[in-house]
Amino acid sequence: MTWLRSCLTISACVLVGWAATSASSAQSSEGAAAAPSEPKPAKPLRVAVIGASASAGFGCSLREERGGETWSASFRLIDMVRLACPELEILSTDMSSGFFFLAPVRNGARAVQRAQEFRPDCVVALDFLFWYGYGDDGPEGKRLAAEDERLAKFELGLAELAKFTVPVFVGDMPDMSPAVGRMLSRTQMPAVDTIARMNDRLKEWAHGRANVRVLPLSKMQAQLMADDTLDIAGARLESSAGKPLLQNDRLHPAPLGLAGLACAIADELRLVCEKPDEGCEPEPEGTYERARGELRKIAPRRPAAPKDAAKPSAPEKPATAP
Repeated sequence: MTWLRSCLTISACVLVGWAATSASSAQSSEGAAAAPSEPKPAKPLRVAVIGASASAGFGCSLREERGGETWSASFRLIDMVRLACPELEILSTDMSSGFFFLAPVRNGARAVQRAQEFRPDCVVALDFLFWYGYGDDGPEGKRLAAEDERLAKFELGLAELAKFTVPVFVGDMPDMSPAVGRMLSRTQMPAVDTIARMNDRLKEWAHGRANVRVLPLSKMQAQLMADDTLDIAGARLESSAGKPLLQNDRLHPAPLGLAGLACAIADELRLVCEKPDEGCEPEPEGTYERARGELRKIAPRRPAAPKDAAKPSAPEKPATAP
């Protein structure tokens, strides 16, 4: 019987220990549940930019003379978006390129693939579709044979954008005919009717996709062509010699114009991507002034030697004894 009493004693000790451990665990769980949880830090908004030279900031630079010194800076679209809403924390990858037009079908597919690998919260494709409608190349990369081939190439651009399920902000097709003879050749310019058909197709395509927001570049360009003004982001911008909205090529936005576009995009980022307001109120003139604050002093160039400066004469040879 001694062995039985020993077993019962051991079992009792085990049960008591288990009960004590369970009670302690329960109290710890209750304490943990009662303790207030610390708020998780907000994650930065992951933004992928895909597009052509306007998004890449082609020629978009500010240059000022200050006290006899030159200050300058260049800006891409995503730079201006950050300046439009400094309170919004953004982590970005920028696939836009000034060389997009050389092979839009290939370059567009590559940009979309790299943007997907970034796992963005949203995609800014302001001028992504532009060279799917403009240019003198067809859908297979060969020379454009007929105007209808532009529509076939345009479909390839839409197919690339359809790969995204996150919010996509895409610009429609503006009439950039004032740039013909400057930055565009006549063969790169689509017919007015073709532009209208592409925009109708984009509207139809976007209608069934809740994640797509179309930015009306065509409407903005029409206003610019009419009176050199732009109603954007709740403000009216007026083009002037000192602060133009478009560059001299009549194709790419100047800093103030890019600031306006950036404000429109920043508004969309906050609203569609469900980001808190955080005091951010994108405003073009304010964004432009913040851009001026980014200028950096350029080191002066060393003066070049005059072309007609006399060359140093060769040293005379020492005299030798006869």
